[in-house]
Order: sequence, then C-alpha cells, then structure tokens
Amino acid sequence: MPLSSFLTENLAKNEAPASAGFSVQGLGVSAGITIGTALVVGCDTPTVSEQKLPPDAVAAEIDRLHQALVQSLAEIEELKRRVTEVLGERDAGIFDAHLMIVADAAIRTEVEALIRARSCNADFAFSHVMRRYTQRLQQVEDAYIRERQTDLRDVSNRIIRNIRGESKADLAHLQEPRIVLAHDLSPSDTASMHRRNVIGFATCLGSRTSHTAIMARSLGVPAVVGACELIDRARNGDAVILDGYRGVVIVRPTPEELSEYQDRLRAQEEWFQRVAAETSLPAETIDGFRVQLAANIELADEVMTVKRAHGVGIGLFRTEYLFINRPVLPDEDTQYEAYRRVAEEIHPQSVIIRTLDIGGDKFLSHLSLPSELNPFLGIRAIRFCLKRPDLFLTQLRAILRASAHGKIRVMFPMIAAVEELREALGYLDQARKELDARGVPYNHHMDVGIMIEVPAAALIADKLAPLVNFFSIGTNDLIQYSLAADRSNPSTTYLYQPGHPAIVRMLRDVQSAAFRHGIWVSVCGEVASEPLLAPLLLGAGIQELSMSSPSLGRMKRLIRSVRMHEAEELIARAVDCSTAAEVLALCETYVRRIAPDVLGE
Repeated sequence: MPLSSFLTENLAKNEAPASAGFSVQGLGVSAGITIGTALVVGCDTPTVSEQKLPPDAVAAEIDRLHQALVQSLAEIEELKRRVTEVLGERDAGIFDAHLMIVADAAIRTEVEALIRARSCNADFAFSHVMRRYTQRLQQVEDAYIRERQTDLRDVSNRIIRNIRGESKADLAHLQEPRIVLAHDLSPSDTASMHRRNVIGFATCLGSRTSHTAIMARSLGVPAVVGACELIDRARNGDAVILDGYRGVVIVRPTPEELSEYQDRLRAQEEWFQRVAAETSLPAETIDGFRVQLAANIELADEVMTVKRAHGVGIGLFRTEYLFINRPVLPDEDTQYEAYRRVAEEIHPQSVIIRTLDIGGDKFLSHLSLPSELNPFLGIRAIRFCLKRPDLFLTQLRAILRASAHGKIRVMFPMIAAVEELREALGYLDQARKELDARGVPYNHHMDVGIMIEVPAAALIADKLAPLVNFFSIGTNDLIQYSLAADRSNPSTTYLYQPGHPAIVRMLRDVQSAAFRHGIWVSVCGEVASEPLLAPLLLGAGIQELSMSSPSLGRMKRLIRSVRMHEAEELIARAVDCSTAAEVLALCETYVRRIAPDVLGE
C-alpha cells in the first residue's frame, strides 16, 4: 500500500488500542527520551517478477528505463536541495551516492544488456542487477560502507516505481507529532520526514551506522534500532515511550510508566540546558586532569559545525569518503584542497587525518580490487596502500602540502607489524622528497601516528612507540579482532563486548607503553563516547577522546564529575574482573553515583 493511502486510511481512524502494553529492547543509537503517538510504517519494497517481451518491444522497454532514470535523477536532486535547506550540505551529502548510482553508465549498460539478452521487463532487469551489487557490498568489512546497501535498495526501489509509473508519498505529510515505528527506513524516508512532527524513530532493522541512526543524531531526535517484534505488535495511534538511552520502546505504557518517563523527560530538558551552559568549560576532572575532546568526521563540510558548537579539534578525519562519493579517484590537488580547508577552518585546533582505510570494497569499482574469501582479514587499510604506492604517495603529498596551512597530524590505520610501519614511513619520506624537489612548502615536523586496532599492535606497542608521535586506539576493530566477533553480525552481537577484561587490559597496556616512550594516546572508537566506559579510559591515563559531535556535551559533563584517583582505582579493579558483565557492573555503579544524568536518569 502506498504510504499516502496508509496515512489517509489509518490516521483518520480512531482505532481503540489493545489494552495490554508491552516493551521491546533494541539498541539506542540516538540519546534522548520522547513520548508520543505511533505511526506504524510497513515495508515498502516493490515485488518484481520477470515478464517476457516480444522482440519488437525491447527498444521501447529500454526507452522506458531511460525515462525512469531521468525522472529519478530529478527527484533525488530535489530531495537533496530540500535536505540542504533544513540540515545543511553535510547531511544532504548522503544523496551524492544516490545521484552517482542513477548516473552510473556501467549500471545502465548492464541493465540494457540484460533486457536485450532476456527480452525482459526493465523493472526486473534493474532489480536483478542491483541485487548483485547489494550482495557484493555485503562482503565489505567497514560497517559504515556495508550499511550503504540501504542506498542501493532505496535507489533501486525509486527507479522501479518510476519505471512502472507508480508514486509514493513520503513522511512529509504528517500533520502532527508522531513517533515513527518501521521495519526499516530508507535514506529518502528519513530525509523527507516532517522535521517538527517526527519526534522519534524506532526500527526493527539497523545499526549504529545505518542512515536511520545517522539522521536521528543529526536531527537530535531519539532513536532505537534492532527493536524486533515492534511492527508485528504495535498499532497506528498507540501511545509510545521511546528511550534512546536504554534502547527501549514501550508501547501502550501503564500510567505508572508514563508518570515515570514524564519526570525523566522534564529532567532531560533541564540537563540539556545545563550542558549548553558548559560549552566553554574545559573537559577537566574535579582534581584537574585535563582531557582533550575531539570530533570524528567524514566530510570537510562537517568542520564548521564542530567548531561552532563545541570548539574542539578533529581527532579522526576518515578520508575514504573523499574516494567513495565520486566516479573517479580524487587527484592530489583535489585531496589537498579538502585537507587544506579542514586545517584552515579548524585552526587553531588540530586535525588528525587518517590515510585511506578501505579494502574489499566493490563500491569503488574504479580501484579494481580483487574479491576476497575473507575481506575482514584481507587487503585493506595500510595493506592496500602499501600495495598501491601510486595512490598512497598521492595522498601523502596532499596531506603534507595541506600541513602548511594548519595543525595537521597524519595517522596510518591497521598497523600490525613494525615492518609495515617502517614501510609506510618510508613512503612518507619519499613524498617529502618529491615535494622538496618541486619546491612545495609543508610542515617538516608534522606529527605522525598509528591506529592501534589490531591485537598484535597492542601487544608490541612498546616496539611501535619509538617510531611515532602518538597512538590512536580504534576500539571498534580492536574489540572485533580480539574477540573474533563481527560487530555487525546479529549472531555474534553477544560476543562483541567493549567491557571485556582483555580489552580493558589492552587499553591500559597500550597507554603504559606510550607513557614510557613519551608519546600521547587518543581513543577514537565508539568506546570513547560510551559514558559507562569513559572512566576506565581516564583511569588508564588516556589524554584524548574523539567521537561523533553529538556525544561531546554528554562526555564533557561526565569528565567534569570524575576524580582521577577514583578512576584509577576503577580500572585497577576492572582488569582483575573475569567477565565483561563484572566490568560493566563496576562502571555502572560508579557512573550512577557521580553522574546519573549522563545515563538519562
């Protein structure tokens, strides 16, 4: 059923809800609490079947495909314009990939060839080709990139509807505040939502890197994903409480539950006001230990938002997104302009630029990367760069050139051995010599660091430390590789434990090795923004925490509630624990005592 019909039929009904309420546990991906009325949106994937065409109808079918592509391109460009007006260029940038897919000549050629070869209908041919691309994308290791399957499906569904001449209304038709409950939400759905009237999201599917989560955080709207059974049991018009802190959705709450959350909602508003008033205060513990807070970004467009709202530097600039959203590889000048812009705009703060961290990624077809049986352990990140010195040197020259315009640090990802680091440093020296030969200025004393995200690197941190100026611990991969648990695989989610004693010990030992060699340590994975675990990082002596910008205010609030001797005692107890549950219990008791408000309580 088209969404417009759904809204017309269901919002007009004064359907009496079932008497018994229920709650569903999911994953909180955007903090906050909201109370409102449910709008239940079902799955909107078109059903496609193959139809044989007479030979003389094939040309007309290909023409129908072309018209649908032109129409889709116009629709996406208009959608991007609307999102730019409301949220700015950063969030509208998610539709660059959509535009690229629609305009991709290779995809169009494949679809046309299939129509001719099988004399089949255009919607089936397009669906068939896009399904193959989606299956390939599922093999990519990087969780953010793998989640771009949603982009492919969204574009495919749009083009299929346009081939058929079908229309679809969007969530901009909402006339009153609603909490949207859905099996899943496409980028187009989330971007089209009525900004004042969508007060929360909850979906059955999704992850921390899904567009539902990204858009929710950009809008400052509470969101929960992975809330299974929600759609089967909730009804349109139900009263709903959505708790983005705890990842809980309560449908048809009891009067007692409603009263409790109304009190928490009032406390949340007061807390937001206090955090806003503390923006200019330092991230410093009660007893004077200063922590450097920084933001993780993907695009240069995000820098000014970070600087205006938080006044912090950039602890991780993920450069791979310069390569993803374009039909050809960015040359040295293109990269230089992007890095220079970030350095100048964030000044006098610094930016850590991570070299290309990609591999096994079929989305970047122009790189001609080979298919791998296990891309999780294959040619990615620094391994890929060392095998492609042409690309690596181009990026290093661009970073060095930009270092003349601000405080830039460079960082190599996925280092696992001293030999890899020495080879990478050799290419950096070569890039310096090439710029010297051209008479191009750069910072000859630019800091160089590595990511500690492979267990081997954590274990030989004392051997790596003399070669660099800093470490940045990437906890997402470090946890995944240490525990042999894919963080995006629902079957192994229970094994992905950031509080595992082995992880706590590695964090402590890496910091100790760095301290002995006089270098500093940052944490840039999700653990850096997790309030329960942050005291462990402080207790270990970590000097910098880098995270997504919406988490910065809450983390500063927590840091300013900590006493260092208590944090040091906490990590000393944590490393002696046997299980992650024991570690989390210790941390929760401590955080609940010193700063319960950061937990939404």
